[in-house]
Amino acid sequence: MSKFKYEMSDDEAILAFKKQFTAPGLGVAILSDKGKSFKLGAPMMTVNVDFNNGICETKASLIGKTLLGTVDTKIEMIEGFKKI
Repeated sequence: MSKFKYEMSDDEAILAFKKQFTAPGLGVAILSDKGKSFKLGAPMMTVNVDFNNGICETKASLIGKTLLGTVDTKIEMIEGFKKI
């Protein structure tokens, strides 16, 4: 479980997040998009990402923890996001 802060609106942060994770060749798929909540990975191997008022939080299922480091690194690489 990791937390990131960002100094932009939630909508701008979500757009930057989607651009990062829909680029070809990244290997982590967006399984569901519920506005401010996303599920990434593969069935039974998921990472949940939630956006809320300047904070982005990641959580993983038991097997999804193998992808959590990759997702956290990709989020940290987005301009304007900083791990806290």
